[in-house]
Amino acid sequence: MRVLITYGWCRIAYVAAESLSCAGFEVYVCDSTRWSMTRVSKFVRGFDLVPDPFKEPQQYVTELSAIVKRRQIDVLLPMHEDGLVIQTYRDCLPVNLLIACPVRNDLRRGLDKYEIIQVAESAGVQVPKTAAPSSLAEVDSLAEQLGFPLIIKTRRGNSGKGVFRVNSVEEANRTYREIMEGFGLLNHQMPILQEYLPGNVYGSCFLAQEGELKACFIERYLRCKEGGFGTSVLREPCDSPLLLEYTQRMAAALNWTGIGHFDFLADTQISSAYLIEMNPRFWGALNLAVQNGYDFPRALITMLTTGTPDSKSFLPSLQPVSSLWIVGEIIASVAEFRSGKKLAPLASLGRIIFPGRHCKYDDFRWHDPLPLLMEFVYYGNSFLASGGNINPTVLEMLQ
Repeated sequence: MRVLITYGWCRIAYVAAESLSCAGFEVYVCDSTRWSMTRVSKFVRGFDLVPDPFKEPQQYVTELSAIVKRRQIDVLLPMHEDGLVIQTYRDCLPVNLLIACPVRNDLRRGLDKYEIIQVAESAGVQVPKTAAPSSLAEVDSLAEQLGFPLIIKTRRGNSGKGVFRVNSVEEANRTYREIMEGFGLLNHQMPILQEYLPGNVYGSCFLAQEGELKACFIERYLRCKEGGFGTSVLREPCDSPLLLEYTQRMAAALNWTGIGHFDFLADTQISSAYLIEMNPRFWGALNLAVQNGYDFPRALITMLTTGTPDSKSFLPSLQPVSSLWIVGEIIASVAEFRSGKKLAPLASLGRIIFPGRHCKYDDFRWHDPLPLLMEFVYYGNSFLASGGNINPTVLEMLQ
């Protein structure tokens, strides 16, 4: 069976390619950049260049259709939020093609941070106090009601993009207007306001079928790209009956079919937790789950093709392992260096070279080294092209 993986520059695509290749699938990859780490992997049979899914959505799907026909692809596996683009233009693709992601309405709902908060409240899942202004005139009063510090978020976004912390009414009003203008948001896309909550960040990775949870893997973020904020670069597995229960409630309330990921804020004992947002797609820490015996790519494809996840998809490891994203660790060290921690690069180098006995790399395999080198090239080009931004924004992904 032939599988086409999208978004090949990202390490989650690389992890999925390795997973599916080792499971016996014939894997192909596509990307809108030639600097795609997955294209140079030994786990991939072929690569195709495609338009940017967010800048040229219909052309993107049209090109995918041509690739599917030429390479006789059986399953299309969207690795990121391009899944919504693909499902929006589903009619452009062959009727018999299997698409391994939720349907359009489910994806649209999962990507809307305010809708997910509303679903969570109805499901009895604890969430931060949240408000959705219907006009700029409401921002000041709603901000005062929620108190400070306060979080302003675009209704769509990922990797910490479109998220801002403010400390006064004046700052909230100014930042809100800058977000609206800078990101080109319309009235129906107005950002939400959310109370600021301290705590540790946890992720719940899951697979569900018609609202029934098939597997759930909980992770704790130990280190992120921008301090305690943004994408995790080092994380470890953990157990949490509360987060498992919350994930079950959300999957049922959404009647979810496919993979997904919830972000939570919780205390150290996870005796109390708040759902922050949902990623209705594969998540950055996918490698951690796979290395600990939760092979979500394999489970998703086999569930789609046979009706149930393969029995070998979920074999929890007897020895839990942590996982480190090498390039992400370097990005984190740049952020720390800029904040005044001049020895951060040395500490980062130490973590990369000596990650610990039970730590795996997200983006490096000794028997498949080229993808890491290509990943360096991709992020280096992005860093230079954005004028030194360590988390550049794609406007179309926030709208």
